[in-house]
Amino acid sequence: MTDQQPRHGSVGGRQVPWRRSLRTRLLLWSSLTSVLLLVAVAAVFYVALRGVLIANTQAEMRGLAQQAAGGLEATLDSVQVSGRTLAGTASGLGRQPLNLRALLEATLAADPDIAGVMVAMEPGRLGDDDPGFDWYVRREGLGLVNTPLKGLGYDDYRVLPWYTRTVGTARPWWSEPYANDATGGELFVTYNLPLFRPGGEGMGAIGMVSLDVPVQRLRGQLGQLVDAPGLVPMLFSPEFRAVVHPDTAFSGGGPLPEVIESTGRQDLAPLADALRRRLPLEWQHTLAGSGPRAGERHYSFALPVGETGWSFALSVPEHVILAQLNAVTLWGLGAGLLGVVLCVWAVRRHAGLIAQPVEDLTDTAHHFARGEFDYPLRHVEREDEVGVMARAFDAARGSIKRQLVEITGMEAARSRLESELGIARDIQQALLPGPGELRGGGFHVAWHGLLDPAKEVGGDFYTVFGREGDALWFAIGDVSDKGVPAALFMARTMTVLEVAAQAGGSPGSALRAAALHLAEGNDTCMFATVLCGVLELGTGQLVLASAGHEPPVLLHADGRREFLPVPTTGPLGVDVAGDYPAWRGRLAPGDTLLLYTDGVTEAFDAANQAFGEARLLRALEAGADPAALCHRLHAAVQSFAGEAPQSDDITLLALRYQAGDAP
Repeated sequence: MTDQQPRHGSVGGRQVPWRRSLRTRLLLWSSLTSVLLLVAVAAVFYVALRGVLIANTQAEMRGLAQQAAGGLEATLDSVQVSGRTLAGTASGLGRQPLNLRALLEATLAADPDIAGVMVAMEPGRLGDDDPGFDWYVRREGLGLVNTPLKGLGYDDYRVLPWYTRTVGTARPWWSEPYANDATGGELFVTYNLPLFRPGGEGMGAIGMVSLDVPVQRLRGQLGQLVDAPGLVPMLFSPEFRAVVHPDTAFSGGGPLPEVIESTGRQDLAPLADALRRRLPLEWQHTLAGSGPRAGERHYSFALPVGETGWSFALSVPEHVILAQLNAVTLWGLGAGLLGVVLCVWAVRRHAGLIAQPVEDLTDTAHHFARGEFDYPLRHVEREDEVGVMARAFDAARGSIKRQLVEITGMEAARSRLESELGIARDIQQALLPGPGELRGGGFHVAWHGLLDPAKEVGGDFYTVFGREGDALWFAIGDVSDKGVPAALFMARTMTVLEVAAQAGGSPGSALRAAALHLAEGNDTCMFATVLCGVLELGTGQLVLASAGHEPPVLLHADGRREFLPVPTTGPLGVDVAGDYPAWRGRLAPGDTLLLYTDGVTEAFDAANQAFGEARLLRALEAGADPAALCHRLHAAVQSFAGEAPQSDDITLLALRYQAGDAP
């Protein structure tokens, strides 16, 4: 190893950006893995504990609701019992003011939940000279205040709604919360009972008794539930009004169905139905409406308070249930993240022990990439994975040196082969006749050919030459396979065809003679499809013969296009047919004959669709000269194929027959 070593974290003397450093990635992935594991564990525990916590809270809330409803039932039942006792005793006493006052005071003394008691007997109901009796006793501090109803501002209580309802329905009932001068501004609810003569219930009420209960007393029965943060206790009167509720929109509003309608709290519709049917209810709901707490999820419980007609409900928001769990989870995540930070710090301190050998090997690989294969290689002696990698580098270095020597030789051979193929391509193109024309008998014919091989050299060919003065002999062929073997067979085929054609005779006899020569010694079993013909310039007479080749296209002077039905036999080189039948016809001045190989119709695009005969006909332009016709058709094929590789040689030969000795 040289004395000048690359700096820590460098490759070939260049500092590696920290974002790409192996140490940074090691730290990143270890940190990310730890954080993901921490979050996954926290999520699993959170979901599991959440379910347990909600279930336990529901059970606890159910017990609290039952306990609160039981306490309210005891209080309200006590008031109702006191009311029935007072009504029964007062009707037995008749109009005895002193005894009735004493009875009222005794009722207050017997039940601390009652804040005021009233008895009202209508004048004349116990006798014609009966002046009636009305009296009210209420607590005030440690003493009692006694006063007639007129002292409360009731000049004629018999016309007041609470009195007419009590004596009219002849049934006890609870009033809605109210406050006035008699209550000292404090909210009260009153239990009202009709008063009958002893044994005279069927004769109509002679008056009424009422017992006042402070709403604060009922709130006190709920104990800590009222002031507990997050809990929502609700006490509903028999008329479904909220007597106790933390939201003034409920406690100061009308019956619950009306409040639901006015506030949009449709999530409380099940509660309203349960109150109406006097049934218990447990349900989960999301606060509706448009208030600040809309969308908050609640778990709620509702119970009828015995047979009193009152109902109690208790609700708790989900965030209150999960507040402690959320706090514990956050603390746990914080502690876990602190652990991750400590772990990352430890990994960072020791990452160099892992990263430094890899950085050394990376530095060596950089020098190898620059061709410095004699650069010193460290850590070959190690027994761990780094040593295995270093020895693999050492073996690769020797292998690369050997391969470079071989590649140099192969490159020279490849250059020679490319040069030879280029020469072969030039020779092949030189074998093909260029564009030209032939005149005779007052007519002339012009031709143009085009060959686009799929490889450096191809197997397609065409030839054109005059014969016997006014006759034009032409041929086009397609040799099986491609490349150099096809090019050699193509040259041989052209030679035997031209010799056979110069010997005279018809195109069919020329094909037969060529077939005999090509089949001899054809151990490679190569073959060629050939279409050849003779055109008499003076008459336009056309004779065609085919050995397995595609039919030519006749483009009439008026623009009509048609494939000529030339009979065909097997290709040359495989077998010799007994007869090569000819197709005979006549070209009119202005007609063009197009010969082509299957590299045109079987050119494929990227979707493996063939160019086909229909596109070939559409690509031919009437009136175009042979050169323009060939080049436009070739361009149409290339445009159709697009980026798809050329699958076969493309060869075109066009002959245009015209009147006159000059074009």
